[in-house]
Amino acid sequence: AVLVHPESPREVVAQADVVGSTTALIEAVRTVPNPEFIVATDAGIFNRMRQLGPSKVLLDAPTAGEGATCESCARCPWMEMNTLEKLAHVLETGDNEIRVTPELAARARVPIQRMLDFARALKK
Repeated sequence: AVLVHPESPREVVAQADVVGSTTALIEAVRTVPNPEFIVATDAGIFNRMRQLGPSKVLLDAPTAGEGATCESCARCPWMEMNTLEKLAHVLETGDNEIRVTPELAARARVPIQRMLDFARALKK
């Protein structure tokens, strides 16, 4: 089974067996009867997945595409740069504010809204 987050590229979502939040992907390892899973998200959740499905095989989804800077979806160098301490610092100081054009902000809202809509639909 292929497990992906809803913010993945449409082509990836179209091939997924389970599309959902981190919690939903973790739960899928427990409930979906497949013995193997291709997981397209950060490997930080693999430990919990292994606890719930110790006999399941978890495979990193490969990264593809021109300009890809990481080896797999499970090993994102950009996600590894984030820490709780750094997040707290930014929230407390306002440092590192990023300003974007209104046009870029409008385009960025599209996938964010898609994720929120997806999460809302799951709760119904």
